[in-house]
Amino acid sequence: MLIQQPNTARSAPGIENSPGAISVTTDKLFRRVFDQTKEAYILFPLLAVLLLLAIWTATLYLIKVEQIRAQQGAATASMEIGATYEAQMLRAIHEIDQTLKLVKYTYETEGERNPLPRLKERALLPPALVFDVSVVNPRGELVASTRGHESEKNADPDEQQALQNNDSLLISRPWKSPETGEWRLRFSRRLNAAGGAFSGIARVEVDAAYFVSSYDASKLGDQGALGLLGTDGIFRVRRTGEAVLAGDAVDYAAVVPDTENTEAVLSVNAWDGVRRYTSARQLYDLPLAVIVGLSEKEQLAAVTRQAHTYLWRAAGGSLVLVLLVGLLARMSWQLAQSRLRAAETQTQLAAVARQAGMAEIATNVLHNVGNVLNSVNISAELVTRKLRNSKALGLGKAVQLMNQHAEDLGDYISHDEKGKLLPGYLNQLVEALAVEQQSMTNELEQLSKSVDHIKEIVSAQQSYAGASSIAEAVQIKELIEDALRMNAGIIAARQITVVRDFAETPLLQLDKHRVLLILVNLIKNASSAMDDRLERSPQITLHSEVQQENTLAIKVIDNGEGIASENLTRIFAHGFTTRKDGHGFGLHSCVLAAMEMGGSLEAHSDGPGKGATFTLKLAI
Repeated sequence: MLIQQPNTARSAPGIENSPGAISVTTDKLFRRVFDQTKEAYILFPLLAVLLLLAIWTATLYLIKVEQIRAQQGAATASMEIGATYEAQMLRAIHEIDQTLKLVKYTYETEGERNPLPRLKERALLPPALVFDVSVVNPRGELVASTRGHESEKNADPDEQQALQNNDSLLISRPWKSPETGEWRLRFSRRLNAAGGAFSGIARVEVDAAYFVSSYDASKLGDQGALGLLGTDGIFRVRRTGEAVLAGDAVDYAAVVPDTENTEAVLSVNAWDGVRRYTSARQLYDLPLAVIVGLSEKEQLAAVTRQAHTYLWRAAGGSLVLVLLVGLLARMSWQLAQSRLRAAETQTQLAAVARQAGMAEIATNVLHNVGNVLNSVNISAELVTRKLRNSKALGLGKAVQLMNQHAEDLGDYISHDEKGKLLPGYLNQLVEALAVEQQSMTNELEQLSKSVDHIKEIVSAQQSYAGASSIAEAVQIKELIEDALRMNAGIIAARQITVVRDFAETPLLQLDKHRVLLILVNLIKNASSAMDDRLERSPQITLHSEVQQENTLAIKVIDNGEGIASENLTRIFAHGFTTRKDGHGFGLHSCVLAAMEMGGSLEAHSDGPGKGATFTLKLAI
């Protein structure tokens, strides 16, 4: 809000509406609006809008990038698991087919009606616990079996009809065992008599779950899919989580591409309605295809949680930014109103100097708050990074491993090679989590200190924002510390060592606003004098003492660039400065303020490169 004065000037008749008058009025209005927009209490909200736009743009862009990366990772993982599963199935089915070929060879070349015992003696048969190898005659009667069902009849008309004129590997559709209720698959080959006539069938029966036993929940999740699909569109076996199913009918052409393109496709699977990254590969020279699916919801769960974290963090940062900018805009508006009132009432030069000193203090406060916010941002980023890379993720994997062996956990830990490593891993994980927790606790303590520092800077500005020039009881050491705190940013940036040499003094009656104005300017100038002093460590010494029982002397001593002798007599003149970015008003206002309090401000230097000493003397 601006205080506007009424325009009492009137245009002469006949000129009021002339083009020249309209142009002048428009120019004045434009300048007034431009001057208003240059005010800090308007610039701060505009800057806040730009920062909020940048924060949310960056946040949404980061979320989008991580979502795309997660989607690409899920598709790649589906393809990699599919390639591995394809190799496993090819190897397993070829081993089964090799067994059938051995039975066929022994039966046909050696004339053995029951070739299984001889093959078993040679250790050429697979484990009977998993694979049931059998031989049946043309009538479907069981001739021999590795499980001893000699009297069992297990004729399959479709199988016999398919193998009458076909010598290739036949893979049956799945069926449920009436005894166990489990899905089973049968692999068959034709047996020939000596003249080449159909003489029987060699079979290998397998529990269908064997072909999806490689389902890894840590990779596929609870909603993943692993299965064997026949070219007839019938699932020989399919597993999702712990559920093993078979016999589902789907459109084979819609699931398995007719090209060599094996890229994962994101789609809703027709067999259970789950949206997955699905990779399908047809097995070479076999009427089967392997299907691998990764649930989109599970694969993107982590990035979704991370996106929520980013959104909450951006919302929190935006709220802090709005509150801080609101506070700074209000302070700037109050400061602008003070400057406008000072111009309207035509106050004396000393009042103008005091207002300028207040502006200098406010500028230092804003700069200091900005520096502390950098520290807050760094601490928050470190905590976020530690949480993102937390070792706690390993605990979940260890617990998952223990859950997988819940029934035989003791035996697993005692005898299994991986299980033996589990207690040691948990001990290391506990130690790592303790170190991680302590690190984040320390970082949060530093973050809390930084926030308290911002409160102290704003509180100090508020306590000195008044314009009163009444003498008050002041503890000089505390006043010097306030001046140091308001210059904390430049002192930290230049890594300046501050040496305090304060004499014990009682409470003194001083105009603390003017004294603070002087000390802030002197400490800032001393800090700026360190820019070109690279050969030595920058240092400022603050010294206070009472001389002759009625004079307070405060010295600001630096080892910076020093002052040339010809400038010692001009340094307090209005507008004189040796710096490119200086205005020549600070020291002039300081010497005026010292004189108004009945004191003096003196400068001493042995020459360029030898530092300088400024001494403020006040009567007490």
